[in-house]
Amino acid sequence: MKLSRLLSVLRLPCPADVEITSLACDSREVAPGALFAALPGAREDGRAHIGEAVRKGAAAVLCAPPLPEGIPAVAVDDPRAALGPLAAQFYGWPARQMTMLAVTGTKGKTTTAHMLRAILTEAGCRCGMIGTLGSFAGGDLIAPAANTTPEPIALHRTLRQMADARCTHVVMEVSSQAMKLHRVEGIDFAAGLFLNLAPDHIGPYEHASFDEYRACKAALFRRCRVAVGNLADPSWPAMRAQLPPGAPALTFGMCPGADVRGALLPPEGLVSRLSVAGSPEPYAVSMPGAFNAANALAAIALCRTIGVDDRAVRQGLAKVAVPGRTQLFPAPAPYAVLIDYAHNGESFRALLSALRPHVTGRIIAVFGAGGDRPPIRRTDMAQAAAEYADSAVLTEDNPRSEDPAAICAQIAAAMGDAIPHITVPDRREAIFTALDMARPGDLVALLGKGHEDYIETTGVRRHFSEWEALEEYFGRP
Repeated sequence: MKLSRLLSVLRLPCPADVEITSLACDSREVAPGALFAALPGAREDGRAHIGEAVRKGAAAVLCAPPLPEGIPAVAVDDPRAALGPLAAQFYGWPARQMTMLAVTGTKGKTTTAHMLRAILTEAGCRCGMIGTLGSFAGGDLIAPAANTTPEPIALHRTLRQMADARCTHVVMEVSSQAMKLHRVEGIDFAAGLFLNLAPDHIGPYEHASFDEYRACKAALFRRCRVAVGNLADPSWPAMRAQLPPGAPALTFGMCPGADVRGALLPPEGLVSRLSVAGSPEPYAVSMPGAFNAANALAAIALCRTIGVDDRAVRQGLAKVAVPGRTQLFPAPAPYAVLIDYAHNGESFRALLSALRPHVTGRIIAVFGAGGDRPPIRRTDMAQAAAEYADSAVLTEDNPRSEDPAAICAQIAAAMGDAIPHITVPDRREAIFTALDMARPGDLVALLGKGHEDYIETTGVRRHFSEWEALEEYFGRP
């Protein structure tokens, strides 16, 4: 594509009408003919790598002033804001060929996105999905996840792949960081879904304050034709206020006044159930826990907004599974086994308390704690497990530079004598030990690793999959 055509989307003057064969914002990925976008970063400025990009054959540069010498260059005040439309132009505006659906919130984005994908698939749509677990076209993984919401070049390249694969819909997790860094510029969404907002992601390299965090979340809704929001969350009005004039908003919640109002029903085994006002039959959700029922209610509300058939909604929710998120293993045993990513005190409490109504026997928690992280996390997890589990097997998580046995000792000290617990530092052996302990009606909850397929020790990641460990255990003679 000629540089003049690329720049026309921003009505920028063209310094020289060179041919642009690719886009790059990482100098290590520059190929001859590339437009190199020198982006400002939290730790360093991309301008420092312009020389390297030129040596590798970059045909032009996009950067903040002043202009570099010796190469066609385009100066813009905010290269990040400019890059999204340029990437959309380069890849042929693929988002415009599909129905784009955004999901945002502090908790639940990944699970809700998977629910929506399962529902849309049941409705006969070929659905793309972009988020924490990677980018998918239908059931195929087409790109691993570097960020929950990819940088603009990777994002629009992925959308191009999805459009070429004949996807009709795309469900995208949109993070606050993505909004702050202008990653979704060049994309308009048919609908945006707001789940919740809680103090998180506040620090030197994320958001300066909760107010900034909320403002970045809310900015998404300027790009949405319809908003669906959690009526019970106090930040919903801030989201709704950013909608374009005349754009409708629909609310959901297990509270009076919600447009789509749900109520939690007693579970049936490890299946969550909820009723929705106006629906003759309850909805069954294949994932246990009240929070998963709440995510399902959000998915139901969004699907009603875009006109998805209720039969597909029910079938999708009954089948959905999310890797590492309250993921049930099909154990040929009289007890249940679950894998979840919970890795701090708050998520332990939320998960274990939600699982309790589903379990007739004991909850056996298998967990550790990450090394080189604040020790208070270990105390919080220990106290949460002591409050909601019946016994625990303490083991390694990602010990990094620390001794996993020492980490387990700190967890054990914080747990005290509240519940029976043992330490088995090797995670595979710990899982096998917990399964040997399990009796009919029990639940073995493997916590902390979730979808991760590695254990990190002293800077090295060795392969380890809890799913594979379970397959090995139950495949034994």
